[in-house]
Amino acid sequence: MKNYGIYYQNLNELINLSKRDPKEALKRACSEFESLLWYEILKGLDNTIIKSNFFPETLERKIFQDYLYQEIARSISGRPGSLGNYLYKNLIKSSYFKYKTTNADNK
Repeated sequence: MKNYGIYYQNLNELINLSKRDPKEALKRACSEFESLLWYEILKGLDNTIIKSNFFPETLERKIFQDYLYQEIARSISGRPGSLGNYLYKNLIKSSYFKYKTTNADNK
């Protein structure tokens, strides 16, 4: 089961947001990337735990645990000083972003 808990279920919503407010779209994309990264880290850490038969691995438990990791990843990402915030600050300064936003205004 690969459900990454994307805030924007539809890529078109993010594309439309980028046309209206490119900085906000970039910020949310960076936050989503960080959230995805934290989710994969949590899933990887879960695989390192030795499992016992005391609590059986049921489908319901796996689904609940998956959603729990998604929510933890969402709450961690996007905070000041986080990886997503660092990416945003560096990408907003990039010449590519400046070129794309200035050319979008001229059209």
